[in-house]
Amino acid sequence: MTPQTRTDTTEATHMDEVDVNPDVHRATEPDEEQILRELYGEPDADGIFRGEALAGEDGTG
Repeated sequence: MTPQTRTDTTEATHMDEVDVNPDVHRATEPDEEQILRELYGEPDADGIFRGEALAGEDGTG
């Protein structure tokens, strides 16, 4: 087993622990939401900052 394969296998065993919190997309620091708004605009109805309002009509941004 190569070191990379070992790392991939180890990471794969923890995938069920990633992003399990339903509020993972919410800001956790006091200024984080302000910074996200400055970078990506207003969040969508689900509170997710997608940056879609900043993309050009052709989707290139």
